[in-house]
Amino acid sequence: MAWQAFTPARGGLRRWLQASGSLSARLAATGQHFSVQVLAQGRQPLTLDESCALGLGGRRIGYAREVVLRVDGQAMVFARSVTSHADSVGAWRSVRGLGSRPLADVLFKRVGISRAPLAYSQLKRQSPLQRHVASSWQTATGVVLAHPALPARRSVFTRHGATLLVMEVFAVPAGHWRWPQAAPRKIFKQRT
Repeated sequence: MAWQAFTPARGGLRRWLQASGSLSARLAATGQHFSVQVLAQGRQPLTLDESCALGLGGRRIGYAREVVLRVDGQAMVFARSVTSHADSVGAWRSVRGLGSRPLADVLFKRVGISRAPLAYSQLKRQSPLQRHVASSWQTATGVVLAHPALPARRSVFTRHGATLLVMEVFAVPAGHWRWPQAAPRKIFKQRT
């Protein structure tokens, strides 16, 4: 799959794809209730693409977390974050204890974390990644994803030399993406 430095989306969705900062906080600003539904978490094989993005080379076993981000009960985004298994018990061990809190609680509230530029793609129908996202989405929501291509973005976060790849798939049709009227607010308490 090709990840590009520019987003192919248009209109309101393009603004969402290109937005920096916490996607969770921005989503929360569009409704009354924001929630994270955890679909899977634990040791999983990484795809070759994920291993390469993490700088591991070759297929590896890693640590993955898959969630659906919801606003007022409406499923909006499928997200998958992966790191090497060793880094999941090292620099990224805090990802293991998130439960139903957003990954943003770690990424945007801790010092010493850098983010590579966003890369974009369209998950084409029947690609292995699109099939995985569609299957996970249907299991979590009961809704079949019928879009010919799903807009997605990803970036690599680095902490103490350890990498974490975060991919976000915008699974709701483009017409459902309204930009928040207010600035994103802090929605979860920071753990000390």
